[in-house]
Amino acid sequence: MKPRCPIKLLPLAALCLIAVSLRAAAVLRPVPVVLDTDIGPDIDDAFALALILRSPDLHLLAVTTVSGDTAARARLAAKLLWVDGRRGVPVTAGVPGHPMPIAQTRWADGFTSPELLRESAVDLMKTEIDHGHGRVVIVAIGPLTNVAALLTRYPNEKHKIRRIVLMGGSIAHGYYPHSGPTAEYNIAADVKASRVVFTSGVPITMAPLDVTWHLQLDAAHQARIYTPTTPLAHALAAVDRLWGQPTPTLHDPMAVGLLLDPSRCTRKALHVRITKDGRTVIVPGEPANAVVAVKNHPARFIAFYTRRLAH
Repeated sequence: MKPRCPIKLLPLAALCLIAVSLRAAAVLRPVPVVLDTDIGPDIDDAFALALILRSPDLHLLAVTTVSGDTAARARLAAKLLWVDGRRGVPVTAGVPGHPMPIAQTRWADGFTSPELLRESAVDLMKTEIDHGHGRVVIVAIGPLTNVAALLTRYPNEKHKIRRIVLMGGSIAHGYYPHSGPTAEYNIAADVKASRVVFTSGVPITMAPLDVTWHLQLDAAHQARIYTPTTPLAHALAAVDRLWGQPTPTLHDPMAVGLLLDPSRCTRKALHVRITKDGRTVIVPGEPANAVVAVKNHPARFIAFYTRRLAH
């Protein structure tokens, strides 16, 4: 007697394989990101943008700039994208603010590209979020002016944003060793906007000074990042020279790192209140409005960051 061929099971097996493949594809699909940045004065914004570009698990949809000479900041971001061969990523400037020193933008003086748009930052954010079907994450590494304007002008967008991941605030530690909580720049620069964001109901992941102040990129790690003969490595070295200080602190890349792998920090769900002077105060007993990173291992993050950019 010939063994029966389980022909009826083959279609089911095939369907199972297809279903597993689709689930795996959904899991591996890069996270769509809109980056809102005050790139220009400190080097860590450029390093954060570079980390996004070197992370296949992220898909950069657009870049918006905030604070000060936002047009000059947009040119800098657009040129970094251009030298890395990233075409089709729109960049636009937010409403200008008070002038401030932004030496790195000299590297992009006169730069133009089709990706530099005249569209407002808020409208570009809205467009990308609307097309993202609830998957878009806003990575905010500057004052929260643009993000608050988006939530105020288009209140329905808050239901379409997957999460806001931001660098900002200070819970128990400030900028320097043994320093206590302080008014961190990104939050304090626009207190009204910060309050709008933290009371919006949009899920927030917060990388405060507590997990960034000790992320110093020493000369040896800088050398590894600048050694590859790639246009992006050369560009980072050029803007670093214009920045003109010896040791960058990776404040803003930590926010990107939290998006890539939240487990790299100890986190707590907390209720964060913004004071008049821009401090971030924890209010016990109130419903959490943010997941706050409170502790990390600096050497591990520096090693991770260097590997990703050096390769």
